[in-house]
Amino acid sequence: MDDQLSTYQGPATSTFVINMPQMAIEALSENWLFKELGNLHWEMICEGLQTKSFDLKNDTGNRLYATFVRIRIQCEESLKSFKENDTVEMSGKINRFGNSMYFSDISFQATTGKVKAELMTTFSIRDAVDNTRLAKSEPDGLVNNIEKAKLFPTFGNEYRLVKKQVLKELKCGDWVFEIKDEVLFETQYELNPYYDLNGVNLLYFAAYPIINDVCEARYFNQKNFEERYEQTYYTAYKDVLYYANCNLNDAIIYQLNDCRILDDNYHISSTLRRKSDNEIIARIFTVKHSLSKVQSA
Repeated sequence: MDDQLSTYQGPATSTFVINMPQMAIEALSENWLFKELGNLHWEMICEGLQTKSFDLKNDTGNRLYATFVRIRIQCEESLKSFKENDTVEMSGKINRFGNSMYFSDISFQATTGKVKAELMTTFSIRDAVDNTRLAKSEPDGLVNNIEKAKLFPTFGNEYRLVKKQVLKELKCGDWVFEIKDEVLFETQYELNPYYDLNGVNLLYFAAYPIINDVCEARYFNQKNFEERYEQTYYTAYKDVLYYANCNLNDAIIYQLNDCRILDDNYHISSTLRRKSDNEIIARIFTVKHSLSKVQSA
């Protein structure tokens, strides 16, 4: 993140061991990782506001929910690097812009691998029955020990420019992703309430990248690889820009917008849309690392 962000750091360090519940397909579970990153981000917010998550309300007494706006993870290699029984240390720091936008940097490190994560959230209130009607808000209260950023972070500004369709590409180091609406492949995903929804019946932020990967695998597995795509290509980078939520009785349309082979990795741009109104609910940019020689897309 930007150097001009001052640092507030609460009790945001934890150490644990990777066991089977934290793994999937002989690698670190991406779904579990997103949940843990989001949980640490949320804990730092509550610590800074000196309140419990259930008690967070706006000035009219409505409960507030942390709405994830963008999450980016970068692995030194890929999630396949992490092994069972690895000891991991996770630590984070958080800052805010105004009273409703919060940015965190989180490090997730073991002897076999490392992930750097950046997270951005706002606060929202929701309609009791309609997940498509989330309204921005901010917490009511005088206590907020989280330091303010002097300038709007680049991480947030990129999100704003992509959503406004001003920015035509996203860069991260040497990686460049073109932002396209061209559809190379499309498939429908039916929501699983036991897996995809959170405790308040919203589409869980950690479900978006997994829905994306499930649909992505349908495309590549049609190519008759000798091995299943899911067991051959592992996440090295994932950037999720969240735009909207989705009701359980709706469905999600996955669209593959761009796919390139660079340095034996797949670089993939995709879009998730609500079936009911074709609204974009997320743009996702992915790098999948190959365990063997990449085959032609």
